[in-house]
Amino acid sequence: MSQRHKRTVEISYPFGFGSMEKELLNLELFKHNIINLDNWDTDIPSFESTTVESTDKKYTVVMYNGELVFNYRSDAQAVIDQLVAQGIEVNEEPDVSEVVSETVIEPQWRGSTILYLDAPYHLGSYSQKFQIVSENDVGEANVKLFVDFTAYSYTSKLTFTAEWTTERVQKADVIEQHLVDLPTPMMGKIQSIFESVFYSEMFDKPREEPIISCNFDVVSKHSSECKPSVIEMLREARDKASSEEE
Repeated sequence: MSQRHKRTVEISYPFGFGSMEKELLNLELFKHNIINLDNWDTDIPSFESTTVESTDKKYTVVMYNGELVFNYRSDAQAVIDQLVAQGIEVNEEPDVSEVVSETVIEPQWRGSTILYLDAPYHLGSYSQKFQIVSENDVGEANVKLFVDFTAYSYTSKLTFTAEWTTERVQKADVIEQHLVDLPTPMMGKIQSIFESVFYSEMFDKPREEPIISCNFDVVSKHSSECKPSVIEMLREARDKASSEEE
């Protein structure tokens, strides 16, 4: 019977992002090739501004002393009927014209699912979006890393979930190798990018050490907290990634 091993790391920050800030965060992260997706996305969304044209019809009532313009034919016709009933000279039907307008649409924050495009990834249908940490002998994803980022007004959380499915029970050191040693460098890199954006002049968030929680799970419902050394590995991976960028 196969077993699915999971390691979940939650990194909680004592600050959040308002709706306007999230739109800026969206663009800043994209500069580092990090994108956010919703559950239904199956393609990389565009992060360019787009201009959309729309055409609206206007209905004009023409009188001896001026014009009245309406958005709906029924409103214009009702006014014409009233004026005709009063013996006022007016056009029998509204004059119809078209007004073309342009609207610039900026890219929007789409959802909490995160992909780092500089590392191998899988972009599929509902919930099948993850980083590929390692592959098996036939080229299928072996160790998967799911990344999620949620932000509210006063708090935000970056969550990593590493998964490894096996056909039999594994020793603890082998599980740790697959769920700690392999994904931690990528996790540290992604965390480093997020924090470089958080602490940049654009947002200038408080530089407090985030709270990290971590646990391992298997499908048998067995669960245990990560050792402190495992959490320290992530901090070291983040610091290493930050120093390499500098």
